Amino acid sequence: MRLTRRGRLVLTTVLTAVFLGGLALAAPTSVASGVPTESKVAVVRPGDSLWTVAVRELPRMDTYRAVRQLRELNDLSDGVVHPGQHLVLPVRG
Repeated sequence: MRLTRRGRLVLTTVLTAVFLGGLALAAPTSVASGVPTESKVAVVRPGDSLWTVAVRELPRMDTYRAVRQLRELNDLSDGVVHPGQHLVLPVRG
């Protein structure tokens, strides 16, 4: 079987896409989403702020550091959170 240059390019592209798609499906969800496997999640309550979540969920960690890590882990550009929102917590303090 002979393939033209264009045929080889198409075949290579298709096989690469299939391979990468298979890798994405085989990866654990938490790793694929960027959330550490051992992470915990907190649900924001009415009236909560990042500060109150940090105090309640991360009592052994310096609160300023906890708030900073919550913002980084959850990709928050500001400190605004909403009731029902799920926040990934740092694994270690």
